[in-house]
Amino acid sequence: MLFAPVEVNLLGFKVNSLDNAASMTVGPSQHIDLFVSYKRNQGIGEQNGDDSPMVLPVSWVADADWIDSPSRKISIL
Repeated sequence: MLFAPVEVNLLGFKVNSLDNAASMTVGPSQHIDLFVSYKRNQGIGEQNGDDSPMVLPVSWVADADWIDSPSRKISIL
């Protein structure tokens, strides 16, 4: 499947990309009991700007760790 990049325009603000578990809020917002933990190998990184050049977008990552960053959520709610 191919998806077109999401582009959000709000008057004078332009959002090219939202990361994992991110939110774009217009107005008041409360995030109660939210826990996000992830590890991501990006290789060459992200290019989120308009008309960013992609010159040879090939990378290789050797990550032999079984557990990189163990985490757990302890909630009192």
